[in-house]
Amino acid sequence: MAAPSSEGAGTLLKLPGELLDQIAALLSKVGIDLAPLTLQLFLLALVAALLVPTIKKLYARRKVDRVPMINVVVLALVAAGVLIGLVENATTPTTVRGTLASDRLHSVELALLDFRDQVISYGDSRPDTQSGVFVLHYKPLVDGRARKLRVTAAGCRPQETALARAQLRAETRITEDFACVAG
Repeated sequence: MAAPSSEGAGTLLKLPGELLDQIAALLSKVGIDLAPLTLQLFLLALVAALLVPTIKKLYARRKVDRVPMINVVVLALVAAGVLIGLVENATTPTTVRGTLASDRLHSVELALLDFRDQVISYGDSRPDTQSGVFVLHYKPLVDGRARKLRVTAAGCRPQETALARAQLRAETRITEDFACVAG
């Protein structure tokens, strides 16, 4: 009995990601940047398109050939991961609240960043000039979860703080200190 090949599963795993990268790169050349939700749906469609012929191979296989079964399991796990990611994003709160301590509250701006370091927050990006309290809004289902909080002020180097998924889901109030470092 031949040992199953992990190379086949590895190649199968690379294919949807590489296709998705090529599609996203082609679209960005003409000025279309896809939101994470769209990328996830494209990836799910690509995996589903690969899963159908892989399942057909599974039914046509010889009993000693386990490679089609491994490929089906691998693709099913990728599809499940994408679906879990979509559900996670859909159930993540849409606001990030906190307090900023700084001597520049009158001039600072805050922003939430995605995995590409692009701003995904919208609305008022300034904290209260007396208390430093801020509320930032974003759309986690469409833009993916916020990965970082960026604090900027004129003449200062931006400061970024990582945001954990658990922190966002628990709606933990962020406490941030900002000291201007000349940039």
